[in-house]
Amino acid sequence: MLILRGIAGHYAGKDWPRGALDEPPALEYAKRRGYDGQVLDVAGATGANSAQTLMALAEFHRDDSVAALYGFSGGGYNVLHVIKAIPHNEHSRLKLIVVLGAPNNSEDLYKGPWELVYRKDPPGGHMDGPRALLASLH
Repeated sequence: MLILRGIAGHYAGKDWPRGALDEPPALEYAKRRGYDGQVLDVAGATGANSAQTLMALAEFHRDDSVAALYGFSGGGYNVLHVIKAIPHNEHSRLKLIVVLGAPNNSEDLYKGPWELVYRKDPPGGHMDGPRALLASLH
């Protein structure tokens, strides 16, 4: 599972120079879902040609075992760019798409032949998205 961080900045009283993401819950979510989580070491500035989108595409094509994408905040928006850039004949490789805290994109944009987990911000706030998603697993 490729895990895409949010945009770099100061959120919830903390600096996130490499991109906002509470990594331990994201990695644990991947593990509990049966995936090896890999957090891409790049902030989630958004766009089809952003460093994060290009890195995710390169890793997807380099590693045939990648079968899931997890995007938080800016990374959630970039998941859509990644999906759009992957040739349709390779979409069947993707089994799970997770999008957290990217409410300006509708859930319908992410639908495909994969399982989709789409969440807006939880009651605890934006930065609590990964922890709240993990807590939702039983």
